Amino acid sequence: MSFQFSIPSLPETPQCSPNQLIQIASSLPNATTSIPSVDKVLEAIEQGKADQLSKLDWVYCIYAKAQWDRQNIDQSYKTSAAIWRVAISNSWLQHQLLWRIALYYSGQQEQVLAQSLAESFDVFANSDLVSSLLPVQIIQVLCSEQAGHKLAKITCEKHITQTELLNQIRESLPVWIPLFSQFIEDITPYFTTIISPDNLQVKWLLSCLGEMLDNQQIKAVNHLLTNISNEIVSDHSLLIDWLRNNYRNGGNWYKLSTPAKQRLREWIGGINYGDFQKLVNLILNKLDLQNFESNQLCRRRDFWADYSNRFERLRILLPKASQIAIGYQIQGDVNLLEDDGSDPTEVCIFDFGEWFVVEFFRGKGSEMRLFPKNSINEQILFGESTLSVKRIRCLGGDRHDHVYLWQEFSPTWLKNHGILPNPNTRLSKNPTADKLQKREHNLERWKKEIEYLEREARVYL
Repeated sequence: MSFQFSIPSLPETPQCSPNQLIQIASSLPNATTSIPSVDKVLEAIEQGKADQLSKLDWVYCIYAKAQWDRQNIDQSYKTSAAIWRVAISNSWLQHQLLWRIALYYSGQQEQVLAQSLAESFDVFANSDLVSSLLPVQIIQVLCSEQAGHKLAKITCEKHITQTELLNQIRESLPVWIPLFSQFIEDITPYFTTIISPDNLQVKWLLSCLGEMLDNQQIKAVNHLLTNISNEIVSDHSLLIDWLRNNYRNGGNWYKLSTPAKQRLREWIGGINYGDFQKLVNLILNKLDLQNFESNQLCRRRDFWADYSNRFERLRILLPKASQIAIGYQIQGDVNLLEDDGSDPTEVCIFDFGEWFVVEFFRGKGSEMRLFPKNSINEQILFGESTLSVKRIRCLGGDRHDHVYLWQEFSPTWLKNHGILPNPNTRLSKNPTADKLQKREHNLERWKKEIEYLEREARVYL
């Protein structure tokens, strides 16, 4: 059962202007009324008695100033500038004027402020006592070109998001004006103009992206990916990690433009290859290697440079001696390689999207192994905290040698599994018959060696 109640009719609220209020007040018996006027306010200012003016005086003055200006054109700017000077030390008047000038420049309401008061705002804004106030800075942005870009700059300098900005100015300015909702689209375009952003600026960008609606964020990330330099990305792994977590995996990947996808692949790959390159260089500098071992590492470093754009993830496994020598100079996913009696070697596990490639740096066998990317292999190669050389070899997979001319034959092996080098990579020349014969000889020996190592691994486990 539902009940209906009749709503009593209420008298319409009267709309009274300051003039009407004055007339009503004047008609009251025994009322002593100080009638507000613009002239009265200006006279008090000129006599240094502005502090004796009431709030009603100021409200009337602000309301009637436009009409007064039309009758006193030659004094309109000068008198408005005088009002702004009083506002510097009068917080209540300051609030009244800033609120109205925000509405004036946002076009939200007509006749909220005399034009002369808007034009003389710089008299107030340039005062050292108020120029650093956030509402003042925002008003200066409102009445300028590229307001959204400039507001994004202010929030970046203060390291605040859109939500934090609105919370800070809620009592000072009308937060519903369009600029406060529209400038979010200028966040990424502004960030890409910063020549060398620091970590705080990157964190600000990521916080802003996190507050955006889905369609706003997609647009912003597309712009970011296609307009920021590779140098900036290489200096900020935090940015790459956020992009990888939010856009390389999951449905957002398919919402990116084709150029944006390509750049993200390149960035992720470049960061990961940089870690791999740094590892090789540290090993060369810190470990006492034989010449043939140093040559092995240099060839691996140079070979994988041709695939630097393809690296999705990288895991580094170090034997105890290498870990002690290198210390904590390598960032990222770095773990200790369990000692199982195999020859000392560093191991890198590359994630190429559909495949995992395991690269053994040195020692007997010293092969590459290729594993399909499935949940089991991913859990073992990227999830298990302790891995050893023999544990990896027991997984099987397709394998490729590192014997003579391996750099010429490996690209074909990788290509057959859909792993392609970077664009514009120069192809190797076809080897001569003598070189091929030498390779075949070395390859036969390697096959016997790797079969022995695999049998040894199975017995060990």
